[in-house]
Amino acid sequence: MAEEKIDTENILRGTTMFSNDELKAWYKATPVDLDWLEKPSRHQFRWRLPNDRWVTLPRQISNEETLRKQFATYAPRDLYIGTSAWLNPVDLPRLKDLDVPAPILLDHLVVFDIDFRPFCYRRLERARAVTSGLLKWLDEHEDLSLQYISYSGGKGFHLVLRDNDRSLFATPEPRLREERVRASRQALLQRVLDAGFEVDTTVTADTRRIIRLPGSLHGTTGWCCTRISRKQLNQPLKTWKKTLPKHIRGLKMKHWPMGIKEFRQRISSSMMRPFKRTSTPKHMQAKITRASPESVSMQMSSQVIGTKGRSSLMAWIPERWREGQREFFIKSVTEKGWFPIYRFQQGPHEFILIPRAIPTSQLRKQLPKLGLQRLSTEIVSLGHYWTDMSHHQPEMTEQNSELIFKGRWDETNDAVSNVPWSATHIEALKRLGVEVSARGEIAGRPEPAMRIVTKL
Repeated sequence: MAEEKIDTENILRGTTMFSNDELKAWYKATPVDLDWLEKPSRHQFRWRLPNDRWVTLPRQISNEETLRKQFATYAPRDLYIGTSAWLNPVDLPRLKDLDVPAPILLDHLVVFDIDFRPFCYRRLERARAVTSGLLKWLDEHEDLSLQYISYSGGKGFHLVLRDNDRSLFATPEPRLREERVRASRQALLQRVLDAGFEVDTTVTADTRRIIRLPGSLHGTTGWCCTRISRKQLNQPLKTWKKTLPKHIRGLKMKHWPMGIKEFRQRISSSMMRPFKRTSTPKHMQAKITRASPESVSMQMSSQVIGTKGRSSLMAWIPERWREGQREFFIKSVTEKGWFPIYRFQQGPHEFILIPRAIPTSQLRKQLPKLGLQRLSTEIVSLGHYWTDMSHHQPEMTEQNSELIFKGRWDETNDAVSNVPWSATHIEALKRLGVEVSARGEIAGRPEPAMRIVTKL
């Protein structure tokens, strides 16, 4: 039972399920797929190690054999390739680094990422249908050539295409060339969204984006990122799912997703047990039980997964707050670039979430000033804090127990923040049914850290 519990927590946190030796064995036996790429040496390669550290390859790669040699010491948990081709892909400066010469962009693949969470057959079948429809629409409405289609190894598919119009890549000035390509991709993305296709809005227009390399192992699911044919894409997933390669210890793909309520019930019934209070007299135990009934709660961490020392701000608003306190809070956080402030309601209780990757030390110092001392204290002891995703109170009924999105507190639609977005908490908002248009730097991984706790 203990081993099963550890695996569950790893999946919730998005951590790897494989040791370094297992990963090395996989890549020794399984070649990565570069056959679709004309010049791998023009692309950047990055990967994440089992210890969660990132490696950016400091050299150009000409073939698959050379790439695999880089895994001799530490094999990748997750392996990625840049969507852009550069004259020199090594040591690429950031977009905002204007004091250094701009890199020379030679090409940029048109990539659409279609994901439907969580990882299960029904969600993946839905992603397949959307991807198939999108490819047909692109064939009819856009001047693009298909490079490949891939199953990501997780919750969806990638469409990778090439723009037949090469005029933008003839722009003489490198920085202006990249700006024009990004603008063109953004316009294409908007046309796709207007046509009703659900795609990841952070991928297509980003010239510095990385995507999973075909032939690589998905470190969380144990399934392989795999190129598939048009014929497969147009057929139901059930007819070809068994052909997809995966690690022998890869996750079983459930047919139906398990909702939060079902997950709570399962955890509560199989793993949670009432605490024994042997030192308390029996007559007092009965009183304690009646006064403090046990409840199971799902909690999410403030930590931005995949970063060091960054957290988002999320909290249940204290009932003692008045309108003046709210105004002070909004003014204070927006001045620091901590916005937007997404607001939810559960019965009479308010919950807010700010999907920014705030330095945790800075957040800890500001929380007491904002009237959230308890969260600051928890950061001191844990390095982050946990927040209930539901407000458990005796007065809560079935009718008012749902967390409902109520919009935003702030009005900073046109404001610019220097604080990176939190991919972790953007994903959390998506799971709550809220789409976030994140422009600018994004930090971390889109994998919220969750846990189930029992409360008395």
